[in-house]
Amino acid sequence: MAKIHPSAIVADGATLEDGVEVGPFCYIGPNVKIGAGTRLIGHCNIDGYTTIGRENVIHPFAALGQPAQDHSVVPGEATYLNIGDGNIFREGCTIHTGTKPGSETRIGNHNMFMNATHVAHNCIVGNNVIYVGYAGTAGYCQVFDNALISGLVGIHQFCRVGRYAIISGGSVFSKDVPPFMMAEGRNGGVKMINKVGLQRAGFPTETISVIKQIFRIYYRSGLIPANALEKIRTELPQIPEVLEFIHFCETSKKGVISAQVEGHRN
Repeated sequence: MAKIHPSAIVADGATLEDGVEVGPFCYIGPNVKIGAGTRLIGHCNIDGYTTIGRENVIHPFAALGQPAQDHSVVPGEATYLNIGDGNIFREGCTIHTGTKPGSETRIGNHNMFMNATHVAHNCIVGNNVIYVGYAGTAGYCQVFDNALISGLVGIHQFCRVGRYAIISGGSVFSKDVPPFMMAEGRNGGVKMINKVGLQRAGFPTETISVIKQIFRIYYRSGLIPANALEKIRTELPQIPEVLEFIHFCETSKKGVISAQVEGHRN
């Protein structure tokens, strides 16, 4: 059974599986479901139509499942927040439900959201993503697996951050950041590939070499994006990472960020 501190409030209708720990002064709303082994350390607020998986850790003053900060929200309509397993939500983290009735915000597995980070309505966050302190993604963003969003980063609504991409601290983007790349600046550009991250993740040397060639063609050849993608398609081995980069760029609705100008942070 769940272990609930006497000062916590768990509303009628909430579902807590075996092994859930609810610390002092927490609030859990009536439509919340929390999976086995999840820990609410204290002063947490979990509300809305929120489903949380197993073995998550939620630190003080985190607020999950609050209504979206959007004027289009219809009071009383069901919107959702679905969270997977093994995530860490640090102090002051906020994650909101969707906007339109029936819509959802979705968080995968084994992510870390550091202090005062924010995931807005209708975002999709994959697995093994890290949000460093005070970073935030606006509504309808998508962050792919193993991305790293550094401190004080702001991502405009409807943008995407590709798999194994890294965004340097203090950056602000209103365009998509493609997979495997490192980007920085205020709508700045790609600086280099995320070589260290790829090596730590165990990518083969040969694959990293091909990703370097993607960078050179797309960001250093002087070709327009469409021609650069065609050159990547025809001249590089069509390994999964190449196909992933091409598909990401070709499906972009906001546009893909450009190259960083040498000697400038933008």
